[in-house]
Amino acid sequence: MKEGFYCYRDSIYYGFYNEKQVSGRQKVSISKSIQTDHPICEDDWAVRLWDNHSLLEPEYMDLQAMLLKMELFMNVSVGQTVDFSVVDERLGISLPRELKQIYTAILNQEEYFTGAEQFLPLDEIYIVQGIVVFFKKKRTPVAGYDVESGCLARYYKKEWNIDQGDLCCYQFCVGRMLTIALENKPVVRQGRCKGQFVTTLDLERELEVFCDKKYHLLSEFNVYGIAVMYSDEQLIAWIRSNGFYADIHAGALDEAHLKALSEDLGQIVWK
Repeated sequence: MKEGFYCYRDSIYYGFYNEKQVSGRQKVSISKSIQTDHPICEDDWAVRLWDNHSLLEPEYMDLQAMLLKMELFMNVSVGQTVDFSVVDERLGISLPRELKQIYTAILNQEEYFTGAEQFLPLDEIYIVQGIVVFFKKKRTPVAGYDVESGCLARYYKKEWNIDQGDLCCYQFCVGRMLTIALENKPVVRQGRCKGQFVTTLDLERELEVFCDKKYHLLSEFNVYGIAVMYSDEQLIAWIRSNGFYADIHAGALDEAHLKALSEDLGQIVWK
């Protein structure tokens, strides 16, 4: 690990990062947002990392903030006390910090450990080829944590692969948690979005105008082209846009909540 300046969400921080995961750099002095008290010289540079990288300290904070918000609209419990010593001893390593945060939140919630795609229970997590395997589809592994790099690894065509442009491990986990929770709501709908939701270059900014006391954005998720909205009525909406089309996948406690969402946002056609 290397110590220095790094970029995260258009801000500059100082701390430790994996220098093998550097994808570029920028001058610290030109940044409009500097989130560190570390002395800065005119010739200091801040590195940018691959999208799929070992977690930075601000990301651990964002993950915890996300999990706390998620308690408001889905079945997670951040305040649980979990003893990971048995799984740590069995694996021969300490379970990665982000996985401990995730499992603390979802443990004892059956929906995340059943179904075709699911998190592995703690006693079924295993290591193969240096990958901590924690998610599967039926009997086939899907995703794991690469111990050496701290990156997300995916199982594809009977091989483990790490894509530099992929999600981080915690983003994958939170995304699957949201999808599972959404699909377990009493009413679930999919649809297409039109208008500005298709053409926008910043989906979250486009949706911010609809967020008030009723709707909120899970902004810490921080995945380009995807926005997650939730409501005080425990509605979850996953909205995705790539400049050519946009779609929505939403779950709610009542049909009326989905109807209200489409009326409030407009430009939504349910299938």
